[in-house]
Amino acid sequence: MRFEHRKNKTDKNRHREGRFVRYMVFVLVCIAFAGVTGCNKEVTVPVYDEEPEPADEVSIFAIVSNIDEVNNKITLKSVAYNTEITVNYNGGADIQDKYGDVLAMSRVELGTVADVVYDANRDKLLSLHISGNEKVQKIEHVSGAEVDILENTVKLNGQIYRMSDNVTAFSENKEIQVNEICSEDQISVWFYNDIVCSVYVELGHGYLRLTDYAGYIGGMVEVGYDVIVPVTEDMLLTVREGEYTLRIAKDDDVGTKNVEVVRNQEIILSLADIAIEPKQMGSVMFQVTPSDADIYIDGKRINAEGAVELTYGKHSILIRANGYESYSADFNVNYAYKVKEYTLTPTDGTTQSTTADKTTANTSSKNGTTQSNSGSTQNGSSETNTTEKSTETATDGNKNKGDTVNKETANKLIISAPSGANVYFDGEYIGIAPISITKVTGSHIITFSQTGYLSKSYSVILSDDGKDTRLSYDALTSIASLID
Repeated sequence: MRFEHRKNKTDKNRHREGRFVRYMVFVLVCIAFAGVTGCNKEVTVPVYDEEPEPADEVSIFAIVSNIDEVNNKITLKSVAYNTEITVNYNGGADIQDKYGDVLAMSRVELGTVADVVYDANRDKLLSLHISGNEKVQKIEHVSGAEVDILENTVKLNGQIYRMSDNVTAFSENKEIQVNEICSEDQISVWFYNDIVCSVYVELGHGYLRLTDYAGYIGGMVEVGYDVIVPVTEDMLLTVREGEYTLRIAKDDDVGTKNVEVVRNQEIILSLADIAIEPKQMGSVMFQVTPSDADIYIDGKRINAEGAVELTYGKHSILIRANGYESYSADFNVNYAYKVKEYTLTPTDGTTQSTTADKTTANTSSKNGTTQSNSGSTQNGSSETNTTEKSTETATDGNKNKGDTVNKETANKLIISAPSGANVYFDGEYIGIAPISITKVTGSHIITFSQTGYLSKSYSVILSDDGKDTRLSYDALTSIASLID
């Protein structure tokens, strides 16, 4: 009994000692804490809201202008106003096509017009539904678009549409200037109330530079169905991306070659393997009475102030003048140089129409001997059906411009920038910017090229408004900057 009592007493003492130790530890902790925080300072316990801030849902009728799939962000531009927002999105966002079917964000095309709802408090996309509004329309696979940045219009399938003040264009998942769209491109277009609000380039354009083409100068080159132009010195063609069979022809000589055009890249194509030997040429000086008569050689009006270079072989001549009977005939060129004299017959019949050839030098191309002929006479014949080509209409080599008439005006087209770049007008080299040329009406493509920089094309429509047109474009993009 005593042992048990003593044992109970010992247990009670141990219990008291344990409580005392725990109490002292608590006091020491409090003292230490008070020393750190300050004796007179109260400890502030943070208070957290148990309920999150409610969503602030905002609806917007917008154009999808950028999708950043790496950071899960989407940029939207208002259709009606010049405002733009960027919000976050995740897998919980409600994304649908215009038929109400679920759509992955990766399948939403830039330029799409959509009804959007987002949480303004969290900058978070809640829903994006491609618009099914009857006022919203989309046409796809459009070719031959003519953008008039000066009038803020675009011609599509023969019809002219107005562009909205904040119209947006896209190519290769990035925004571009609207006038970077060329007639060779294939595009899709979004409308709201028959006004163009966005354009997406489905198939863009690249550039084709020909080399070893000397024998074809004056002929025609065709690439696909859209590019049909005369062969000129140092030409740079703007061509829709894709694979083509290039066809080049001059007189009876024709050559073909396969080529692949890559978007925004310049391809150099040598024609050495299909080159033709330059034809032997002769110089002809035409002396006509009256001196103001119009002279046509092979249907093309010539300037008879100096000698005319013609290929060896058969040619036709047509001479016309007011108050005189027209004269037409065929003649052969087989000489290095000859003077051909013509006198037209007045309509009153007082003078006979005569021609005279004066050969001042005829050099054989084979044996180097020189022959002299004089006094040969060629009688005139009745006027034949010779076609005239007006200088006010596009030549056969111009690209298809619809029903737009291309004619020279009395005004100038002045291109001031990018300074130092080579300038091509519808593929023909015209010089280095800044440059001024005769203003030609119609739809055109102006291309800039410079060593070490990416080539760039712009569309322009020029009208005969009695004024000079001044154009200035952004600096070209350095290739080195893309590598860096």
